[in-house]
Amino acid sequence: MKFASLFKKELREMLSPQTIIMLVFVLIVMVGLSGMVNGAMDEAQEESSKITICDLDDTDFSRSVIKFLKTPTADMKNDVKIIKLESDDYAKEINRLGLKSFIVVPEGFTESVNKGEQAKLIYVSKMTSLSTMSNVNSGSETAVTLIEAAVKSALYTDKVSKGQLTEDEVTQLNSPVDVQEQTIVGGKSANISQLILYSASYSQTMLMPLVVYMLILLGSQTMINAVAAEKLDKTLETLLSAPVSRISVLSAKMLAAAVVALLNAVVYMLGMNNMTSGVSSSLPDNYTEMAKQLGLNFTTTTYVMIGAQMLVSTLIALSVSIILGAFAKSVKSSQMLSMPILFITVVPFMVSMFMDISSLPGAVRYLLYAIPFTHTFMASDCILFGKTSLYVGGLIYQIIFLIVCMAIALKIFTSDKIFTASETRIFGKKKKHAEAD
Repeated sequence: MKFASLFKKELREMLSPQTIIMLVFVLIVMVGLSGMVNGAMDEAQEESSKITICDLDDTDFSRSVIKFLKTPTADMKNDVKIIKLESDDYAKEINRLGLKSFIVVPEGFTESVNKGEQAKLIYVSKMTSLSTMSNVNSGSETAVTLIEAAVKSALYTDKVSKGQLTEDEVTQLNSPVDVQEQTIVGGKSANISQLILYSASYSQTMLMPLVVYMLILLGSQTMINAVAAEKLDKTLETLLSAPVSRISVLSAKMLAAAVVALLNAVVYMLGMNNMTSGVSSSLPDNYTEMAKQLGLNFTTTTYVMIGAQMLVSTLIALSVSIILGAFAKSVKSSQMLSMPILFITVVPFMVSMFMDISSLPGAVRYLLYAIPFTHTFMASDCILFGKTSLYVGGLIYQIIFLIVCMAIALKIFTSDKIFTASETRIFGKKKKHAEAD
């Protein structure tokens, strides 16, 4: 019986209204994220059936290959679109046509097949983000496999009808098509696979969102716990009564919390960098040159721009933490007060890993933009893919948000509200009850 009573008491304390609210919030967020990811998956599945192709060879054989692409299968029916190119500047053409990718069957394709040589095929794709869902297979990429299958089928039928296959003919059947991939980033192009660029760049740039996440999370928890602990054990009251300006005390707390958060972030960054260092060893020899050609390499300017948003985001988290810490009534409540910051940080963090936030539907996109930390998670994408206006707008919004938060924190910290904030409502209720008696 005593155990049951103790269990109910502990459960009642742990399942506070704040905890229940947070659990409901987590459920809503997870359901929302699941819906967004599933929607993106459905869109990607739909895109994988859309094939865009330019037939410069224009022979009976190339037309038969395209006809093969239009033939529905048990899995799907491909939507094949034939386009005409005005020039061989594929970066210009893909932007002019508003496409994500297309295939070029170059002149001489049929001649190469007839000669027993690998037939050249050009796959052009546009890279706009490092998010996972932005780099899934497109219809044109699926078409490469189908074209290869069509060529193999035609060759096999032709060769078998003539009798025994020669060694060269067997080699041609094994690899009938030579796919030359060209990736477009902005107005620049390079002869490298988008998948290679994505794999390498993602393994490097995923460190940035993770470091930001750790900076915000650890910094806010440190600040809330510090303010709440000093307030509850009366240390803060003694400190603020000393002949030191309260602004100096506030600044020292924020700077110390920022340094501790930074040290933690560095440790995580070094650990993650060591984990992903093996990726670079498996990259093509010309990867660095191609990445630089496309502007996907990290320069000093890139690090400074990302660092600026990381700094502002950390200061926002610390100033909000001071405001929340002022309302702590106990150690348990101080831990709960860090939950809002955790959840408004984890939402853009998770979304940015899977999707390009700038391409989401209006309402969802602007809701995420309203979270100041979102812009820091998007910083790498904005800088690498030329979304300068989005980066600048996000930084300005963050600075304004920081000024407002700092003003509120200073008002609380430089007044008696830092001591009475958590007790005002309780005393008010007591006063009202006393007057009623």
